[in-house]
This record gives sequence, structure tokens and C-alpha cells, in this order.
Amino acid sequence: MKRSRLYKKSGILALTIVLGIAFVHIVQIVNAATAEPEAEDEIILASLDYVDDKINSLKSSLDEMTKKYEEAQERLEEIESYGKFVPLELTKDQILIAGESAEIILRGGKALAIGGEGGGLSDITSGSGADVNTDQEVPLNHLLLISRDDGRGIKVISEKAWVLVKGPYTIE
Repeated sequence: MKRSRLYKKSGILALTIVLGIAFVHIVQIVNAATAEPEAEDEIILASLDYVDDKINSLKSSLDEMTKKYEEAQERLEEIESYGKFVPLELTKDQILIAGESAEIILRGGKALAIGGEGGGLSDITSGSGADVNTDQEVPLNHLLLISRDDGRGIKVISEKAWVLVKGPYTIE
């Protein structure tokens, strides 16, 4: 008899738990079905001044980025042009002043070296490690390296000279 009472009480307890869980789930389903959608239909109000300020801010940012892009493009083109030898035809008494890290090859004609404060033109081809100093004749087909931007270059002494230059330079 004691056993049957225990089974009856535990059956009622189990039924109560199952009905409670079912009730909680039904309440959640009803709440989910009647809930309003999130921010889909909401209208956000902003003043015209705020919107204009944001547009002007974006325009100025775009202008700055465009300017930086154009400057970078110009610099890239300048760097790319330094990567190739440029053939030049110079006449008597013209002076070619090379910038830092420039390279010169005298292909034809005669020219004298113009040294700078730190020395002459580094003759890479000679193998001796000697510089071609001021007023020395520049040898044909030798690669000359200009290490600094201190006025180094060559002066043409023949009627014409043909030179290959890589890097920054000016002709006077």
C-alpha cells in the first residue's frame, strides 16, 4: 500500500513538471509570434545639417585620398624612369650633372669628369677601384657611379657625345 501511494505522488509530480515545461514553451512561442521586427521598419531621423556635415567630411576625405594617390602615382613614375638608361646626345661644353645614385656610361665622344666634395666618379668597370677625378678624361663604355648629389658629372669636350644615364640628372 505504501508503494502505491508513492507511485501516485510521483506520477502527479512528473505530470506537473511536463505540463510546466509545455506551458513555458507555449508562452515563448506566443511571444515570438507577436514580437515586432527589429529595426526593419524603423525610421531614423537626422537633421539636414548633420547629413551635410557628413557629406562634406566624406568629400574632403576623398579629396585628400585622391591627392595622395596622384602624388604616389607621380613618384612611382619618377622611380620607374630612374630604373632605365636614357640615351642622350650632348654637344660641346654641355655639362651633365648627375644626382645621387645615378649611373653614367659615355658611349661616344669625349668628356671630362667633374668631381664633387667627396671625390670623383666611381669607375665600376675599371676593376682598380679608382675614381675618375675632376678634369680627367672619362673612358668610353665604363660604368660610372655617382654616390652623392654634390655636383658630380661630366663636361663634353668633343663636338658631340653620346651618353647613357640612369637616375636623376640635369643638363647645363
